[in-house]
Amino acid sequence: MITLIILLVLIAIVLLVILDLYMAKKYFSTHAFEQTFDQTSGDAVFYHDGEPLFDQLLMDIQQASSSIHMMFFIVKNDKIGQRILQALKAKAEQGVSVFLLTDRLGSFSFDQKVIHMLEKSGIQFYFLNKPRFPFLIYRLNMRNHRKITVIDGKIGYIGGFNIGDEYVGKNGRFGIWKDYHLRMTGQVVADLQHVFLNDLYRASGIHELQYEVFPAMEPGTLKCTTRATAGFSLESLFLQDIQQARQQITICTPYFIPSAPLLKALLEAQKRGVTIEIIIPMKADHPFVKEAGFHYLKDLIAAGCLVYRFYKGFYHSKAILIDHRRCIISTANFDKRSLFLNEEVDVAIEDAAFTAHVEEKIREHIEVSELMTDEKYKQRPFYTRPLEWIGVMFSYFL
Repeated sequence: MITLIILLVLIAIVLLVILDLYMAKKYFSTHAFEQTFDQTSGDAVFYHDGEPLFDQLLMDIQQASSSIHMMFFIVKNDKIGQRILQALKAKAEQGVSVFLLTDRLGSFSFDQKVIHMLEKSGIQFYFLNKPRFPFLIYRLNMRNHRKITVIDGKIGYIGGFNIGDEYVGKNGRFGIWKDYHLRMTGQVVADLQHVFLNDLYRASGIHELQYEVFPAMEPGTLKCTTRATAGFSLESLFLQDIQQARQQITICTPYFIPSAPLLKALLEAQKRGVTIEIIIPMKADHPFVKEAGFHYLKDLIAAGCLVYRFYKGFYHSKAILIDHRRCIISTANFDKRSLFLNEEVDVAIEDAAFTAHVEEKIREHIEVSELMTDEKYKQRPFYTRPLEWIGVMFSYFL
C-alpha cells in the first residue's frame, strides 16, 4: 500500500512538471523578448583573456559621465568582483546613474550585505528572472544568461565572460580561462542598450530614464547584427548560419549538446564539402555536460568533422565563424539549454578582416587542443557510458 502511494505521488509530480513546462512554453512563446535587430554598423575590439578585458572595463567605468548599465549572469563577491563593484559604487556616489542586473540563480550566493552597500551608494540593483509562480519549474530553468554592459550609451560590451576571479584564471581547478568578449562602439551599441532596457523593465518596472540613453553615434567600419533570443528562435538562427556556409564552420563552445536539426544540418554541411571544426574543453565545470557531448560527437567524428578538446585550462568561449567572413560572438552555448530555455544575445559581424583576427586566436587555442579521432572516441572510459545516457536524458536542463 505504501509503495503504491509513493508511486502515485511520483507520477503526480512528473505530470505536474510536464504540465508546468508545457503551459510555460505556450505562454512564453508570445511573451518572451526576442528580436533580431536590423543590420547596423560599429567597431569592435576582441578580447580572449579576462585581465585585459576587465582592465579596459574598469577604465571605461571610471571615465563614465552619465550612465553605466551592467548585466551579467554571474557576479561574484571576490577580488575581481570587488574591483568592479567598488568602481560602480564610486561612480554612483559621483552622481552617475548606475544599474546592475544579475540572474537570480546565476548569482544565488550574492551577499545581501553587498546589495545593501550598493544600494546605499546609489546603485540600482535588481535580480533577473526570480523563480515564482506560475510556471515555477520553467522559471527555475529559464535563466538570463546575457552579459551586456553599456556605458554612456556609447560603449557596449557583450560576450561570454562573467565577473569573478575564475574568469581571470585565478581558480586552481580550471587554471587558464579562455573566453571571448567584444568591446563595441558605434551605432550597434544602441541595440545592446535596447536589450538591456527591456530586461531592466521586466526586472524593475522602470520604463523611462531621465537621461539620454540613445545618443547620436557615428557609423562604424563593421556590419553588425544583434540577436536577442529567449528559448524560441536561437535554433533557427543557428540553422541559418550553418546552412549558408559553403567553405568552413568553426564552432567554439564549452558545452556541445545540439538539437537534432542542428546536428543534421552540420552533417549535411560536411557532406557538401564544408570543413567543420568544433572546439570544446577537455575539462568540465558542470556534471554530465561533457559525457552528454560524447553522444552528439560520435556521428560528426565518424563523418570527418574535426573535434578539438582544449586542455590548457578551461575553454568557455562562445563563437561561430562562417566561411572566413562572418563571426558571431555570443553569450549562448551550443546546447539545448541556450537553445530552448535561456535568454541569450549575440552579435554577428560581417567582415573578413575582423573574422580573420578572431580566427587567428582560435588557431592558437587549437594548438593547445587534442584532436579527437574516431579511435580516441572509442577508447573513452567505459564508466562514462552510463553517464552519457543520463546526460542525454536530461540534456535540456544541463
